[in-house]
Amino acid sequence: MRKFVYKAQYARPEARRISDGVIMRIDDVYEVDPDLMGTHFKQQKMPLWDTERIIEMRNDHLDWMHDHFALETLVAGEEDELDKGPGEAPEPEPWDFVHDPAKHPRPILPW
Repeated sequence: MRKFVYKAQYARPEARRISDGVIMRIDDVYEVDPDLMGTHFKQQKMPLWDTERIIEMRNDHLDWMHDHFALETLVAGEEDELDKGPGEAPEPEPWDFVHDPAKHPRPILPW
């Protein structure tokens, strides 16, 4: 169990400017510049442990989504590999109510 020290937890790490409107306090965590946000929204003081908790939960959620729904996770700069694997993608099933793609299906009216 970590001891909560108010002064240590509310002293945010020094921000590094990444670009106009983007800063980084924790490695690989990009934030909107609070100066820009402060003109539109009142800023709250947030302890460091809460930021770390949100980051950890976000990463857990993304891992879960990838495990359950992603056929492939693409990495920037790398080529996708779906077309290189065995087999082929299934043909989409035709819609039974579309006879002419330029026409819409008949509306369902209550009378």
